[in-house]
Amino acid sequence: MSKGLRVFCFQLKQELVQVRVLILFMILAVFIYSYLEPVSNLAQAVDEKVSPWAFPHLMNDYICQMVFMVSTVFLFSTAPFEGKAHYYIVQRSGSFSWQLGNVLYILASSFLFVGFIWGFSVISLLSRTKFSGDWGIIWGTLARTNAGNQYDVPFTVFAYTVGVFSPVEATAISFLLEWACVSWMGLVVYLFNCITKKMTGILVASLFVFLDVMIYNSWTPKAYRFSPVTLAQLKVMSGNNLSYGVSLKYAVVFFAVTITFFILICLGQGRKKVKKWGLKK
Repeated sequence: MSKGLRVFCFQLKQELVQVRVLILFMILAVFIYSYLEPVSNLAQAVDEKVSPWAFPHLMNDYICQMVFMVSTVFLFSTAPFEGKAHYYIVQRSGSFSWQLGNVLYILASSFLFVGFIWGFSVISLLSRTKFSGDWGIIWGTLARTNAGNQYDVPFTVFAYTVGVFSPVEATAISFLLEWACVSWMGLVVYLFNCITKKMTGILVASLFVFLDVMIYNSWTPKAYRFSPVTLAQLKVMSGNNLSYGVSLKYAVVFFAVTITFFILICLGQGRKKVKKWGLKK
């Protein structure tokens, strides 16, 4: 565990300060700000403040999810993160610790990635924000009227989200589901790239990114149960989707089981390499 944590710290310092990652976060910041600007315009037009609970509504938007998931694939596209120091570190730590450190890096960077989205969704509305524990007038209006169309708000605020969940509940649940989804994608990219020694993981993860849209347009809704991007959205856990087994409980079980399975396979790859190279753990 100690060696795995050192590998994790090394990867965190090496990967997250790369120019491509910094540019990615800048692009995401611009995207989030432009996506939420119409909400600020609405609040200004009606002379009201908006509560800082944009995050769960962004998570319910399929365009936002597509942008965030494509960004996730790009973030982890260099997996399995074998830089110039790779062989030196493996010789010092062992392949199992290397795999453990990389898994911890994927989970931690996924948390930071989602945290950045949440944080900038708050910052983007800061000039018109009123901090409160309820949804407030603006989000309630967008959920129950066509004000969003009048002010060109590019996403839908679902009445189900506003009516069933409190802002804190919706934000916390959406954050955890999105963290699980980003981690899921990162582990898929890492695992397939590691096993095939090619960029196969990028292709596989990309297929899952667009699976939600493909199901909506032409496939059976039953396939939503196997779409991680779908299961990260609160809006799908209501109505007819409940009859297909899509629920919050199912989403938690799906992510918990599959992520655990992926992690075990990754660590198993480390054990195989230890035997093959004759390295000590």
